[in-house]
Amino acid sequence: MFLVAGVEAAEWKTEPSLFLRTQYNDNVSMRAESDDPQGSTGFTLDPRVKFVGVEQRLWDLSLDARGKITKFQDVEDADSENIFLNFDSGRQTERSEWRLSASYEDNSNFDTDFDTQRPDAGLIDDRTQSITTSISPSFNWSMSENSQIRFSINATDVKYEEVLDLNYKDYKNNSAQFVSYWLPQENHQLGFTVNYSEYDSPDASFSYDQSVIQVDYTYTINPTSDISLSLGGRKLESVIGNAVTGCEAILRQTGESLSTEPIENFADGVCPASNLFIDVSPVLGELENSDEGAVTNFSYNNKTETIEHGFSGGRTVQPSSFGSAQEVWQATYKFSIKNTERFTTKLLIDAYKTEAITAALNSATNDNKRYRFEPSISYKLNKNWNIDVLYRYINLDRDDADERSVSNSLFVNLYLHWPRLTTTY
Repeated sequence: MFLVAGVEAAEWKTEPSLFLRTQYNDNVSMRAESDDPQGSTGFTLDPRVKFVGVEQRLWDLSLDARGKITKFQDVEDADSENIFLNFDSGRQTERSEWRLSASYEDNSNFDTDFDTQRPDAGLIDDRTQSITTSISPSFNWSMSENSQIRFSINATDVKYEEVLDLNYKDYKNNSAQFVSYWLPQENHQLGFTVNYSEYDSPDASFSYDQSVIQVDYTYTINPTSDISLSLGGRKLESVIGNAVTGCEAILRQTGESLSTEPIENFADGVCPASNLFIDVSPVLGELENSDEGAVTNFSYNNKTETIEHGFSGGRTVQPSSFGSAQEVWQATYKFSIKNTERFTTKLLIDAYKTEAITAALNSATNDNKRYRFEPSISYKLNKNWNIDVLYRYINLDRDDADERSVSNSLFVNLYLHWPRLTTTY
């Protein structure tokens, strides 16, 4: 009886950690090569604490709180103070699971660490704080040993403070997703995903709805490696407000409306000039657009006791902070080798490209290409302390402005993981 009570008891853990960083960056604000890039040393203090509660086969919850303070010696406007909060909880039964996740971020767009993979990260040479809140309930049901379905909803709200660049626009993005998968044979997994999302940016007078249907396949090659592939299609319907939808001809002498022609009838998309007898005025309204395309994702992962490497790539559509829908191409390669019990070598290479599908009027699309090369070495000082030395090269091409930015950074990172504090009842 005592043994059973011990297994079913809830366990509570507190996991504190501290991250310290010293860096030198020769282009802190990712300025264009023609715009006098500024270099500086910088320091980051990143404390974190995670609270976890688990009762096996019944429920679990966690609260992850993190702060990040970065100061640069020679570029004062680049200083940032960021906050990250994440909550996750779940309730399990024999065949089902309910989950609720939520997050809060007070984050600076100036942060060239690319903590977030938003298409606008590090693009603007003005520090702007963004506050992002998100909540996501989900439900999983195991229909059998070889099949499962999942339904989830996500609501995200992004607001900007201290806006120095007028391109930034508040927006909301809500989505619902249905996923099902089953195992027709050993080592083979088939799946089906349906996703619907709504984006709305009132300040930009722009909104869109997107529907995605895709087929997912995963093949477990052996106990150490697997490969995944997703193929599907998307349809995007957008609405641009305050757009010129037509041209109205008005008789100047009487004010009588003679005719209204849609803007598509004019080759250059501009209303003709007025004359002595007729005034020509633009007609404002909502402009509807439709766009279709492919959605693809691919990944390969291999992990042994000493070597871990993997490749992932994909083509998706993401909302932008500039009042647009952006198609994103991304490819990432990661490699890690455990040279000794304490010494590890790592390599990260990734490429990122964005292209606006449709955008609000007079908005900057900020199409860009970004490449990153990041080798690092890690040494475990003892069970609680780790030290990393990392070099990062970033090349950022802004297509709209025809500008190129390059950054070279050297980091020395120190991690402290305090022993877990655990209690049961």
